Amino acid sequence: MKTLTYLLVLSLLSINTLKADEWMHSLEDAKKIAIATNKLILVDFWAVWCGPCIKMDRESWSHQDVKLLMENFVPVKIDITRNTNIAQRYSISRIPYIFILDGNGKILFANRSYIGKKRVMSMLTKYQTNTSFLSNELANYHNKQNFTTAFQLGSKYQDFSLYVNDDIKRDFLNLSSQYFKEAKRLLKKEKNLNKTVFRQRLKLFKIQEDVILGKIQKALNALDKLDHSKIEKINTSFFNFLTYTCFVLNGDAKSANELKGKLTERELKKVGLFQK
Repeated sequence: MKTLTYLLVLSLLSINTLKADEWMHSLEDAKKIAIATNKLILVDFWAVWCGPCIKMDRESWSHQDVKLLMENFVPVKIDITRNTNIAQRYSISRIPYIFILDGNGKILFANRSYIGKKRVMSMLTKYQTNTSFLSNELANYHNKQNFTTAFQLGSKYQDFSLYVNDDIKRDFLNLSSQYFKEAKRLLKKEKNLNKTVFRQRLKLFKIQEDVILGKIQKALNALDKLDHSKIEKINTSFFNFLTYTCFVLNGDAKSANELKGKLTERELKKVGLFQK
């Protein structure tokens, strides 16, 4: 909470002086504002010599109904000739290149080409999302990138994917995977954590991703391949939850009932989200 308050203070001046449909030019400032206002970032990579970029400004971004939808995002224009380092970071090879990023700059969606007003409106409508559910984890990661903050944010994004529309569910799961991949890399540097526990837990989160995507048999096969006798005590409840959820979604009522008593009330409620 302290981190989020700090970000809110940092962003206050920018928020007060920036119109909702006015393009920013600093991605770093946009990240702070996105986290503070629970929005995603809309990025347009462009250049003054780019004909399709100018055309898109005229035919897409300038329309009032598009500007109204842009109010749900933090919009940023990045001139690739002046910001070569950012362009390289996002592997920009041609423009216009449109991105929707989370508050830490991770890619949720990308489109490499000119897109007209109708498709822009469809894109903005599809991805307009309030990220308050993720606010603390986004702010913690922004403040300090380490195993814990990356792991917690990856976990939170998986939970968040249960609440979003099906057409963007996979995109948010991909964001979750990006943070888990980073957490796995950062875990190697940790000296005071039980790495076996967290490596195993990362595998369980990967299985949960399959469950969220409806790949129930694949998830069951993955659970069966795990050596049940070597499931760490701290991971047992997560393992039981995933197994029970798979049984329920697979229509195996008998096996589900045998395991139901090992789940908490909160876990049973979460199963309902998977069923939806």
